[in-house]
This record gives sequence, C-alpha cells and structure tokens, in this order.
Amino acid sequence: MAALDRFESTHYADKHATMLIFKLDFSTPEILNISEQTLTANGAFDVQVTDDPKKAAALLKLRQDMLPAIFKDKNHVMEDMALPLSQMAGMMDYITSLGEKYGLELYVAGHAGDGNVHPSIVWDQNVTEPPAGAAEAISDMFKETIRRGGTISGEHAVGLQKNQWNNYELGETDYLQHQIKALLDPMGLLNPQVKIN
Repeated sequence: MAALDRFESTHYADKHATMLIFKLDFSTPEILNISEQTLTANGAFDVQVTDDPKKAAALLKLRQDMLPAIFKDKNHVMEDMALPLSQMAGMMDYITSLGEKYGLELYVAGHAGDGNVHPSIVWDQNVTEPPAGAAEAISDMFKETIRRGGTISGEHAVGLQKNQWNNYELGETDYLQHQIKALLDPMGLLNPQVKIN
C-alpha cells in the first residue's frame, strides 16, 4: 500500500496494510449488497463496492499499477509462489515477518483467486547487489511455501535461479526425472546442468 501511495499520491497505507481487489463477472444490486455484507462480516473494512464503470476502472488501475509502484526507482527481486487459498493469509503474515526479521524492504502482490504470491524485495537503484538477508528470506519463503502445501513456481516457471529447489520440492519425482533423462541422454549432452542435470 505504501508503494501505491507514493506512486499514485493516495493515502491507503494511512489506515491499511493490505488491499484486496476483485471483479465479479456478473452483478445485480442484490449481489453487490451480499458481496459487501460478506466482506464486512469477515473483517474487511473500508469496503468499496461499485457497478459504476469509472469507479471500477479506477480500482482496477490500482491493481495494474501495483508492480510499477513497487519497482519505481528500485532494484528488485520478485519471486513467484502459489499456495492453497486456505494458506494465503498466514503466508502473507509470514512474508511480512521475514521483512522485519531480515530488515528488508519487502512488498507482496499476487492473485488471491488462484493462490499466486509475488513477494518482492527492493533496494536502492544505485546498489547492484541485493541486500544482506535477501537470499535467506527467499529461502525461508520457499521452505514455508512447500510446508504449507504450495509450490515454488506459480506462473513464471522455475528458471535457473530456482533450479536448486526442484529436489527440495519434488523429492522422489525429481529423482525419477533425472533417471528418465539419463536413459534418453546418457552422455549429458542435452541442456547440460539446466533443469534436470
């Protein structure tokens, strides 16, 4: 929220630490009323429900501006994990605690409907290396994600930087993949030391 406030000249973070934006594919006044009541009954406050296209567009713009707001004038590392929806709230609290534990400027954006989480560690754009504690925080995030029944890659693939986590997450499945690759590529010529090495 603080990053959005700086980017949009708004004041959401004055009262709130998080924001949930969602869009209904279909609504009636009754559905909007039920939505607002349900959110309020479950602890949400400052709920804004609208069927006005201009107001809806302004709310969706906040979602679109989230990552540009976080990354503005900063270097960053953004991760990509996915968790069961029942684990999302607890994971958000855990990620926040890692920022405090390691003294990191850490933000989280994501897609709450499908459990996708994008924690981002940011630091001064004039400093090339990530801050101390960044690697440890990311490692802790991955371990906690897996412990909660999630995956270290929600939508952006594993990539080279996460390759080392395949064994940790996949266990026996990863070992089986290594065996299959060894059968098809006994000399290790195909994609050496990438993904399944």
